Amino acid sequence: MSSSGSSPEPEPVKAKRAKKKTKISKPVAANPDGKDEGTNPEWDYVPPEDTVLLDHDVDSGDFDWDAVKDNDDLELWLVRVPDSVKPKYLENLKIDLPSSSRSETVGVLKRKTVSYDIWAIGDGEEQPIGGEEIRGLSCLLPRKKKKGRLFQAPKPIARHLVLSAQDVLPGSSDSNQKYQNPPRQSYPQNVLTHAFTPFGSNTAEDAEAGVKPDAMEVDEGGSRAEDVHGEASSPSKKPKSKKRKVEGESPKKSKKVKVDAA
Repeated sequence: MSSSGSSPEPEPVKAKRAKKKTKISKPVAANPDGKDEGTNPEWDYVPPEDTVLLDHDVDSGDFDWDAVKDNDDLELWLVRVPDSVKPKYLENLKIDLPSSSRSETVGVLKRKTVSYDIWAIGDGEEQPIGGEEIRGLSCLLPRKKKKGRLFQAPKPIARHLVLSAQDVLPGSSDSNQKYQNPPRQSYPQNVLTHAFTPFGSNTAEDAEAGVKPDAMEVDEGGSRAEDVHGEASSPSKKPKSKKRKVEGESPKKSKKVKVDAA
């Protein structure tokens, strides 16, 4: 027990909690089209600088989507031409009616420097003509009722044509002419003053007869070369063989010397 005179115990201090501030939410306008749907004016295509949008609202004539669909006599033909052939070269060009089943030549386009064969690519035939990849191409046509926008053609492509340059063949004058060697060069006799005599070209008969070719004018040291050449080319000289002593041979007789008597 504690005495009455003791001091009372202090009360524990309670920590004050900070009051949270309540945020007032702003009202959000509901999108009637749903999330991430509808139109946004910022989504419209804006062309880059120094460019202008293509005006599709033009008269396409026979290539209009509705004109091709309504006319049963119109067909779509796909023609692949080289870069050197301009579209104006194809005007008033007459060709045979191509077949859609086999590949064949239906015409020729002649220019100043080169001629082009016009090939019709068949559907079920494989030939090394080129242009087989155009079978997988499709066509887009403008439609005036839809402000000139492009749509898939209502008809498939009926014919595929490819212009290919002809192979260059030699002319008749070049093929008939036989190949001839160029004429041999000739020189005057007064220029031919040197003789080509390599080492060992002189035979034994020439050396014995004393036949000597015309010597060339050479620098210093040329006379030494001629001497060596002459020694090597003369086979008449033979080296002397030494005699060997054999047992049983008689010794040489000694010379007698006379002595006068005194």
